[in-house]
Amino acid sequence: MSYIFNREKIKELLSDFYVSTGIAVTLYDSAMNMVATSPVHSEYCKYIRENKEGIKNCTLSNLTHMKEAAKTKKTVSYTCHAGLMETIMPVVYEDLIIGYMQIGQFRDENGFYSTIDKALSLTKNFCLDSNKSRSLYLGLPIVSEEKLQALNKILTILIKSFWDDSLIRHNRSMLSVKIEQYIDEHLKEKFYVDKLCEKFFLSKNALYRLFKNEFNISVAEYVINKRLALSIDMLKTTNLAVTTIANDCGFNDYNYFIRTFKKHVGVTPLQFRKNK
Repeated sequence: MSYIFNREKIKELLSDFYVSTGIAVTLYDSAMNMVATSPVHSEYCKYIRENKEGIKNCTLSNLTHMKEAAKTKKTVSYTCHAGLMETIMPVVYEDLIIGYMQIGQFRDENGFYSTIDKALSLTKNFCLDSNKSRSLYLGLPIVSEEKLQALNKILTILIKSFWDDSLIRHNRSMLSVKIEQYIDEHLKEKFYVDKLCEKFFLSKNALYRLFKNEFNISVAEYVINKRLALSIDMLKTTNLAVTTIANDCGFNDYNYFIRTFKKHVGVTPLQFRKNK
């Protein structure tokens, strides 16, 4: 979705949050691309990210749990790939997810999400020094459930200020934003223009005109592009069979999916996965 973010000002506020709390925080947009972050990793995370596999697993962990938050529109707490506790809060405006706020790089007080044994077990394949990993891990802050709830309340107020101070704003009509999210949430289903018109109280001509003005492509082209983008993401981040990915992205005809993918991407899905 298309939003304009005042990245520098948001980064400044997130840095202030880190300075005052010692907890790292990052804002992602609705496409799960980083917008701004407090400007540091903990020493433990820096050490993990010296390994390419550590960086890859970190990215995959973030994407997996943002997708979980997108489905429920609720805050998700979890154990990251490196054995730390992290929390992702969906940023919702008028019932639309416009981004995700992630806080992390800490240990939870009751050890439900993070323990030294769990951390060392998860990171042993990175070929890092276990004694150094242990020492850096034990230097991480410990957050109680009460403090975590307080942090989330502060972030909720901070997010609201982004809108109130125009640090986040739309560059398209709200109607087109709502239609885009609706399509994102129903990509697996068979697509009917009539259903979209009924849902948003539009005539076909009005719908076609909106897509031409807002996206400069037809409704059908837009849906195909969305499905292809989702399939590319799944090829990168999962080991699912290509037939399963095709179906999950709304391509009920497997051969049509292969032809369409190759036409737009230049290679078949299997070749893309092999070369990624």
